[in-house]
Amino acid sequence: AEQALELAFLVAEELKARILAPLGRSGTAAPELVRRIQDVMSPVGNSILKNDERLNAALDEVLAIKEQLPNLAAADPHYLAACHEVEAMALCAEMFFRTSLARKESRGWHLREDYPERNDAEFVKWIEVHDAGGEMALSTTPVPIERYPFRP
Repeated sequence: AEQALELAFLVAEELKARILAPLGRSGTAAPELVRRIQDVMSPVGNSILKNDERLNAALDEVLAIKEQLPNLAAADPHYLAACHEVEAMALCAEMFFRTSLARKESRGWHLREDYPERNDAEFVKWIEVHDAGGEMALSTTPVPIERYPFRP
């Protein structure tokens, strides 16, 4: 029990150090990266009417932003919170573009110029995102339509 408590203390200290790391260091300000993520997410061609070329370019931009996250700097707790918010924004943007690239069809609000038709044979599935050793991995799970009281 004592070893478990020591391990928990070490994990907590490491987590605290990671959370507070941007405080007082020089580097990239969070608002700069927030604006860049907004700029890549906002265009209609990246967010609503999509195609493979634009999605890949947008993902490349998000990955370039993600490379800058370890350099985030915060002068005070307000900007420390902004650092963690921009980390979450980058993660969500990466998930959005990776899953949009994986769904090779148009369905609902997911509109692909290069795949204009719905494809029930291949995509009545949930696209799931997993952590694979710090990298994003995707898989699919069939939607259990038979369990729905009202089926599409």
